[in-house]
Amino acid sequence: MVSQSLSRLSVGLTLLMFIVGLLISAAMVSGDDYGRVNLLHFILLFVLWPLLSCGLLIFTLLPTASPKSLSLRFSLALPIWPREWLISVQQLKQQQLLTPWLKLQSQKLSLAFSGGCLFAFIFVLLFSDVSFVWRSTLLTAEHIYPVLAAIAMPWTYLDIALPTKEVLELTQEQRINHDNLTSSVDYGQWWQFLLAAQLCYAIIPRLIALCWLSLTFSKAHKAQQQTVTTPAPLLNPQPAKPQLTNASSERPLFDSFNLVCWSQVPDALLMQVKDKFPPADNLFHVGFHGSETDEEKARADDKEQLVIVAAWEPPMGELKDFLLQGRGVIMPIDFKEEQWQSISPHYLDEWRRFCHPLENWTLFVDKELT
Repeated sequence: MVSQSLSRLSVGLTLLMFIVGLLISAAMVSGDDYGRVNLLHFILLFVLWPLLSCGLLIFTLLPTASPKSLSLRFSLALPIWPREWLISVQQLKQQQLLTPWLKLQSQKLSLAFSGGCLFAFIFVLLFSDVSFVWRSTLLTAEHIYPVLAAIAMPWTYLDIALPTKEVLELTQEQRINHDNLTSSVDYGQWWQFLLAAQLCYAIIPRLIALCWLSLTFSKAHKAQQQTVTTPAPLLNPQPAKPQLTNASSERPLFDSFNLVCWSQVPDALLMQVKDKFPPADNLFHVGFHGSETDEEKARADDKEQLVIVAAWEPPMGELKDFLLQGRGVIMPIDFKEEQWQSISPHYLDEWRRFCHPLENWTLFVDKELT
């Protein structure tokens, strides 16, 4: 299930995108001192932007789309996310629910932005008299009309919302007549066309995608739940004591080794760790916050490795797969705001349990970094 921290973040970002869309649309539809707004600006906001993002929408719906292809590693590496949120993301990834959840959130944010644009557009039209004109130094009505006609193809049965070449020519604001609009022209009639464009190219596709992705996420969650086996009822047996490896506080000695950062460590703290060991042959940043290139190099190198992990992050199968191909020392650390913290016994026991079956690895806890 999605944790409360992820739910709160989703709601906050959705509200933020709604406000951004509302402010942008309100600023555009308010126009100048005479209530004139440029029709072409709304074509960009209501039609061109949704069409450009349509490619991203289609790509998002593809089953092959993954968080890595959406630069998730880079985004999550930014030092702006709370620790609870990162742990929840790790849990979603472990449950193979991260990809459908991210796809669902992307459509929520897109729909919130478009909804804010539509709300501001209708609100301003209700309480002010807006004149839609268009200005361009290079384009003429002959250039623009075929584009508008193509845009209006999905609602050809709505005559009131269709563009006409005559109205397009009359609503062109010439530089020489900048302050004199022809009174016989209804400069507000473009709102039907713009409303239909917003609904057709932004709102309706996003609603369909949101419903589809909500269903996809729900199915993925149910499938994940079904894979969890229900334990047999206990008949008053004593719980099996987990096998834990010993955590050594004696600093390991290396002749030649690589320093591997599985978790993101501030540069100042990383320098303190490096100062306590001989110079490493290489420094690799791997794992969720690292790079695939460094991970490939670390796997290919047969030297001993000193792997730095965050004590609070639960050890995942992805880390175990990486460790099975090498040998060396695992060193959990804990810090807060670039200050070293003592490792909680609960966290340490988790790493002791994780390291027990790893024959080529030992667990080292530096008592000086507390």
